[in-house]
Amino acid sequence: MPMAPHSSRPIRGGIRRWLTTLVAFSALAFQPLWSQDKPAEIRIGVASTGTGGRPVSGGSYAALAAEWRSLENEFAKDGIKVKYTYFQGAGPSVNECLANRQIDFAFQGDLAAMAAKAGGLATRLIMATDRFGAIFIAVPAESPVRRFEDLKGKRIALFKGTNLQMAFWNLMVAKGFKESDFKLINMSLVEGDAALLARDVDAQVSYNDVVPLVETGQARIIYSTHADLKLGRLSHLLVLQEFAHRWPAIVQRVVNTLLKAAAWQAEEKNRAKAYQIWAKSGFGVSAWKYEFDDYALKDRGSPLFDPFYRAQYKRLLKIAREQKLVRKEFDVDAWLDGSYVERGIRTLKLERVWRELDAEGQPN
Repeated sequence: MPMAPHSSRPIRGGIRRWLTTLVAFSALAFQPLWSQDKPAEIRIGVASTGTGGRPVSGGSYAALAAEWRSLENEFAKDGIKVKYTYFQGAGPSVNECLANRQIDFAFQGDLAAMAAKAGGLATRLIMATDRFGAIFIAVPAESPVRRFEDLKGKRIALFKGTNLQMAFWNLMVAKGFKESDFKLINMSLVEGDAALLARDVDAQVSYNDVVPLVETGQARIIYSTHADLKLGRLSHLLVLQEFAHRWPAIVQRVVNTLLKAAAWQAEEKNRAKAYQIWAKSGFGVSAWKYEFDDYALKDRGSPLFDPFYRAQYKRLLKIAREQKLVRKEFDVDAWLDGSYVERGIRTLKLERVWRELDAEGQPN
């Protein structure tokens, strides 16, 4: 007992030192989760697939980079894996995985991204990947339908939740129609193609997947949005905000790597080769020619958030809100973060590759 007063100090000191060591150890133990300087894996979702669900896409520099394994090669030296996931369920399926933190980046279209943002999912758009994307409305070859207006009251296959739906709504409003004027049936592209061939629907809203059906004489395209740039679809690369906050340098490297593919696509001499690569999606060269030949590649595949791209997103959000496709308003300009592309262009000296378009889609 006489020793107790003297022994209490070393005991308390020992506990204090042990707690200090434990806190330090705990901080190190949790560091890989919260403050490590690089992720173990970069997970990328793609809101499309090739024919038969094959894990490949076409129509953008994103598909070129995937074909060349550009991102995999960029991050191999860091031991960071790059994983692509292709979704037959398109934008809605991508949103589900983003919400569950199963992917970090997404190549996606306008409507799904706006719906997720308005629903509270914290994302940033960091690159444009496509603009002016036309939709094609096809009918069976023998159909009496000749004009868009003839579709009133008809059964139309439409992949809802995607930028196909947004573009159709945009067209519908421009033509003075409302949703109740049509019998819209939610179908994937594969289902829609089959339903069109089986005459289970009167028409289908499509991408260039319908071109083979036209070439074989099984379908006719009665309307496309080629002529009006403001009726076209938008696509982009987005990132979860928490990923961008934690690893901004990784995000910048992703963007810089993709900018190299975008710059290659912008050169007209590479058009034929790009079509050949995109044809690996299962949609042949003729399908890509049909969709892209009317556009300058440097404009169609520009990564810039220029006045046209921003104005178009604002136009689409307005229609989406009016048609109750999106829950609430949000600040489009704050959502479109062009800083990564701007830095990448300066770093890679690509200032002369792309031109800015005004709000109407004309060169400044």
